[in-house]
Amino acid sequence: MKAIYPAGSDNVGDELNRWLWPALLGDLSPEGTDGAVLLGIGTLLNREFCLRLDGAHRINVLGTGAGYGLPPLPDERWHYYAVRGPRSAKAMGLPSEQAVADAAYLLATLDWASWAPASAAGKIVVVPHHRSLRLVDWSVICERAGLTFLSPLLPAELFMRELASADLVLAEAMHGAILADILRVPWVPFSFGGQFNPDKWYDWAEAFAVSLQVTELAGFYETARFAETKGMLQHGGQWLKVKLHRRGIGKRKWRTLTPPGWPFKRAEAGLVEALRKLSTRSGQLTEEHIFRSRVAQLYRCVNQLRRDHGGRDCQPLSGNPQAFFSRYGG
Repeated sequence: MKAIYPAGSDNVGDELNRWLWPALLGDLSPEGTDGAVLLGIGTLLNREFCLRLDGAHRINVLGTGAGYGLPPLPDERWHYYAVRGPRSAKAMGLPSEQAVADAAYLLATLDWASWAPASAAGKIVVVPHHRSLRLVDWSVICERAGLTFLSPLLPAELFMRELASADLVLAEAMHGAILADILRVPWVPFSFGGQFNPDKWYDWAEAFAVSLQVTELAGFYETARFAETKGMLQHGGQWLKVKLHRRGIGKRKWRTLTPPGWPFKRAEAGLVEALRKLSTRSGQLTEEHIFRSRVAQLYRCVNQLRRDHGGRDCQPLSGNPQAFFSRYGG
């Protein structure tokens, strides 16, 4: 069985598939030899992405979600074990019982406490969406705000170590918040610009009965970072489209646009101050009993999938995360 996710993606949410599924399903048929594929961590239930599954004999869905574009058109090859949340279940026409959790929660049974710092250091990290990284220099902005920038493009092991050392996570990247939740590090969600996808967040949160309050920060981009591809005319056109869309005028696709930061220094200072204010919040976690219940449900789904492919039930992942990454990160 082969796990399918965006090829060449360095985004930590996608990259974790490389570790998770060999650990839980690697003793089944050699990867790809049985014609079966798996959709796991990520927002993979969209029609365009799933075109690459045309040659698969069986498509297993376990813990992935909808949220980008139109949902795929399933046929008899599709077998559902769990999806990320109720919005994904509705998009795919599934019963509410199959809205379980993001597959990343299968990592929750590892001993993440062994990576936690011995004493609280007051470290607050900021995890932007990977598409926000090109807009501004987050390392500079976070430094000015007295916070720590944590790139979602770091290798998964390094990302998780940094996350485990934090006392609070400010997350625009949904998997920044999900992985913080798995480590039981409080998180605060925020949006920055048109690339933020609220449906994904609410899909996840509603599966855990979380009341989600996303703080909208004024998104912008630094024009100097796009000097080779955009001139002043293009910047001005994008600024105008954003303004018009906010007044209900123009094309629907304009809602995903982020305007240039004019004047940039003022926009940058505003973002620094907004992050400082956000860092004073206490953050939130999913409730412990729901958290444990969803993790247990996911493992029941894994074992049902294993039985359907002729395997025996497996035990939840356990032990030090270092051993997990060392064994399965090849």
